[in-house]
Amino acid sequence: MRSPYTVLGVDKSAKAEDIKSAYRQLAKTWHPDQNRDNPQAGSRFAEIALAYKLLIDPELRVKFDSGHIDARGRRRSRPGRGFAVNPFKAFRQAMGAGAGVGADGEDAAPQDSASFEDMVAHIFGEAAAKQARETTQTKDNPDQRTKTDAPGMDQDPLDALDDLFAKWKSRNNGSGPALPAVHHHVDISLEAAFAGYRGEVSFANGVTVAFAAPPGIVDGTEIRVPSPDPLSLGDAIVTLRHKAHPRLRSSGPDLHGDHAIDLAEAVLGGSTVYQGLDGPLRIEIPEWSGSDTVLRINQKGLPTGKGDRGALHVHLRVMLPEKPDQRLIDLMRSNKKAWYV
Repeated sequence: MRSPYTVLGVDKSAKAEDIKSAYRQLAKTWHPDQNRDNPQAGSRFAEIALAYKLLIDPELRVKFDSGHIDARGRRRSRPGRGFAVNPFKAFRQAMGAGAGVGADGEDAAPQDSASFEDMVAHIFGEAAAKQARETTQTKDNPDQRTKTDAPGMDQDPLDALDDLFAKWKSRNNGSGPALPAVHHHVDISLEAAFAGYRGEVSFANGVTVAFAAPPGIVDGTEIRVPSPDPLSLGDAIVTLRHKAHPRLRSSGPDLHGDHAIDLAEAVLGGSTVYQGLDGPLRIEIPEWSGSDTVLRINQKGLPTGKGDRGALHVHLRVMLPEKPDQRLIDLMRSNKKAWYV
């Protein structure tokens, strides 16, 4: 998995405000609602949210910078810096195993080793391929120190293995089917949908991965959370659903609510206060409003990005008084008599 600094495109010396600014820009660009035709948007957005979580928290950032946790927030033991660790050994052996191993323990098919080094050269460059050969040749002397300027060789070997194998799989995707994703459903309040939501997903191996959704989550939004172990577990797809609200219901970014008015307000109109999702607002009731009247208030729904919001639709409901009103009864009777005269 890539470094969170690389994901957000900031330097290691970046300040908190720079990290926040980079996150907001990337979150707007990669939000799944803005990229419905891009199947990679969900996983990219989850990667951005996880990187932001690591870097915006001073304690987590120090742990990552010191090598105590990796880019996924998992604890790790960091090997001694400067030692000739060969992160490509397991892949060389795996590729050799595909063609068989000779009785002397060497690869039965030398071309596998050559194709591996070609792959390393293609991904990291010739310097990295040379380093891979040199570290393999010095495996009997693990204390020997080496120095290289090859791109990627300053990475923790575990991260190098993750990155290399992910790229190798993308170039050899015909070697096996992709692991199926695991689906999760999470119910959130409309208030959380309005403000943004942060949650966690537990995978089958016991690892918990955090994810975040920005303000304006519509009902049914899907967030793809990358697997912490792509070799044995598929990604998680989290579907966010809106809980029932006592006053409002959602339809995409728009909100709908009912408002009771009496006969006098229905006939004469008036002004009243309605409680929206983010506070009270005053609405004007037109004269002669029936129970089929819907008042649309723009920019009072869920956020949609770029400072815009959906609309709030207030459905008027004409209600009779709770107790019989004799004056109203007499008025209706007198009017009824007039209609038949």
